Amino acid sequence: MVTCINSFHVMYVLTTTILFNLVPTITHNAEASEKEKIVGIAGFKVALPCNITLPSPNDELLLILWYRGDTSNPLYTMDARRSATNHSRHSSSDNLSGRAYFSVVDRPAVLILEPVFAGDAGTYKCRVDFRVARTRYSKAELSVIVPPNKPIITDVSGKVLESLIGPYNEGDSLTLICESEGGEPPASVTWWRDSELLDDSFQSISRSTVQNILIIPTLRRDHLMNTFMCQAINNEQSPPASTTVTVDMNFKPLGVWIENSNRPLSTVKPSKLICHVTGSRPTAQLSWWIGGKKLQSAKKRSPFERSRSRNKTTNVLIFKPNIDDNGKYLSCKAENPLIPGSAIESGWKLDVHYIPQLHLRLGSKLRHSHIQEGNDVYLDCFIQSNPPASEIAWRFEGSELCANASFGIIISNQSLVLQNVKRRNRGRYSCLATNSEGKGESNTVFLRVQYKPRCKGRQRFLYGTAKNEAVKVPCEVDADPADVDFLWKFNNSGHVVDLQDYNYKETRSVATYSPRTQYDYGSLLCWAKNAAGLQDIPCVFSIIPAGVPDPPQNCTIVNKSESSFRVECLESFSGGLEQRFMIEVHDDFIQAVLVNVTAKRPVFVIDGLSSGRRFLLQISSVNDKGRSQSVVMNLSTLHIPETLTHKDTQWNDNISPVLIILIGVVGGSVLVAAFIFITMKYCKTKGQQSKGDITKLDKYEKAQHGFESFSSQNCPDIIPGHNQLPNSNVYENVNKGYEPQCRDSWPDKECETTKNFGSCGFEMQVMPCPSSPIHKEDLQLLRKENAWPSSGKQQIVEILNKLYVSGLSTTKNKQKFHF
Repeated sequence: MVTCINSFHVMYVLTTTILFNLVPTITHNAEASEKEKIVGIAGFKVALPCNITLPSPNDELLLILWYRGDTSNPLYTMDARRSATNHSRHSSSDNLSGRAYFSVVDRPAVLILEPVFAGDAGTYKCRVDFRVARTRYSKAELSVIVPPNKPIITDVSGKVLESLIGPYNEGDSLTLICESEGGEPPASVTWWRDSELLDDSFQSISRSTVQNILIIPTLRRDHLMNTFMCQAINNEQSPPASTTVTVDMNFKPLGVWIENSNRPLSTVKPSKLICHVTGSRPTAQLSWWIGGKKLQSAKKRSPFERSRSRNKTTNVLIFKPNIDDNGKYLSCKAENPLIPGSAIESGWKLDVHYIPQLHLRLGSKLRHSHIQEGNDVYLDCFIQSNPPASEIAWRFEGSELCANASFGIIISNQSLVLQNVKRRNRGRYSCLATNSEGKGESNTVFLRVQYKPRCKGRQRFLYGTAKNEAVKVPCEVDADPADVDFLWKFNNSGHVVDLQDYNYKETRSVATYSPRTQYDYGSLLCWAKNAAGLQDIPCVFSIIPAGVPDPPQNCTIVNKSESSFRVECLESFSGGLEQRFMIEVHDDFIQAVLVNVTAKRPVFVIDGLSSGRRFLLQISSVNDKGRSQSVVMNLSTLHIPETLTHKDTQWNDNISPVLIILIGVVGGSVLVAAFIFITMKYCKTKGQQSKGDITKLDKYEKAQHGFESFSSQNCPDIIPGHNQLPNSNVYENVNKGYEPQCRDSWPDKECETTKNFGSCGFEMQVMPCPSSPIHKEDLQLLRKENAWPSSGKQQIVEILNKLYVSGLSTTKNKQKFHF
């Protein structure tokens, strides 16, 4: 049943389409009679509406056809019979190809024409076919407005005027004719100046042309650079077509002058030249001239200004003259080229100051390629300067060169003479001159002094090899010219033999030599020869039997710390071969190698070690023949720096301990005196105290509190090691602060002063009072290092307990007297 219904609908749509195309008059009678009027602007976009709203939710849109007028062929088709609406097939006639599109997104749906042409005007009919509902029709009446063309402005002679017109002389009359062609309906043509309407009296001179004539009887100064606009418009939707012209006017210049003229100008600093012109138009015609040539480097030109009744124009020239400008005439010229004979100028003859210009060259009879050692050379310095140069100097390789007859250096006015030149005279020369403008330097002349080959330094001159073992010996020389030949000989003090087994390139030669007997050890001699001559002293290379190198020399330990150190040695004999250097670090406690380092130079930096440990160093040299004897050194790393801590307070590093002790001694004396005085006063007055007594008692209490605080610091249980007590003097000063307390505790004992106590090896050291009954053997025990036997530790504990019993140690530090 469903298949039959679908087939019926398909046949219905096909039949309806065929009948509509074959008999359009039938469908025309069923069209809607209402038409929607649409106005479009030629060249812009226009949208023709079409109602495609579905009559019922169960219906579907199948086909949309657009017609124009009474034609039976559709102009545009949207076919959705075989797909969804958003995937429908669109097609248009050739006339609308590329500029028509039917949009179903808009509501109502529209046929968009972009751009629309004047020929597109007419009645458009939209046919909408649904799957179930009846076909729907809608009409739209499109009228197209054609904007007018851009107006054309001409003068009375018919010359087309655009943009800047003129210039016109002041007082002349001006007639501007504006014509606008095209446009449907005809356009209105008006004249405007800025936003002011000047003339709206237009007339049609033909079916398609409208004209408006603007007449200005007399041009005044206020007409200068006025803009006149002609507008043509025939609708309110599109912008008006317009053409503008700007009026330029001519005025003859009346006066011109330059500020601060007749003054010297400098090539070092740019000069600012200001030229003023009055009564001249236009400003662009003001120009600068030098030596009859126009300058193009005006940096600034002021805007047009009005000064009362006369116009004034200012032109600024930032001018940095050249040396060639000296003596030339500089002028500022104001000219209106449209008014013959209107040019006037002002200027002066330039006096240009400049830094001395120098040119250095060899003497006229000298040539660079023929100067050899022993020749005499002179250089000439040519100087051009204004004002004249006051000082002349010479430079060699960037350093000042002074006259020295003993070295053959003679300076005569603007010439430099070098007598009997040597290789040391080879280099770059220049001359300098100074005047009020500054210092000038010449070009650099490289004096090439040719010399015989010489042996280059920093070569290896000792080679070790075994019998029948070939060794390659390079020989490098320094020579000018560098085109050299080499000669090799062997000398063993018994005979001299020429060598043939060598090659060379440029200034380097390599000889291959192989000793066969013990008499083949000796010296290889290398000579080189160039155009300047044969090398005077040959390069000597010693050939010796290869052996084990000697150990390094003068080994020194530097930069020792808690975990690292640096060892520096000097190289010894290498055995004739390339050598390397080795260091082994042995732990003296565990008898093991901790570090093994090999380097090209006998300089070693070792880190990552434990602090306060003793190590054994073995340093040796190594080559291909073996290893030298070792240099043995002992080393102990430093202990970790110790700190002084208290539970409630801390030493201030910035306050000297000596100063604190002195203050404590003085303060203690004052407190004792105050105590005696207060006691006597109390007994005398039987408990009555005056105002002054109360004050003294307050002072006593405050001082007593300070004394107790100071005492706890003055004799601490734990004090820093030698890094905080650097010398015995400081310690002796500290001793003075302890002696009174020692005498109170042991009145029958004699105080001993122990010097250099800070040399002990403890990380945190126990400091006994100098007057305590600690004997010399106890102090020697305190100086021992960390590796104490257990019995020694117990003795230290006993000593510390003695100090505690004596009252010199505070109770709060008792916990520190153990190991």
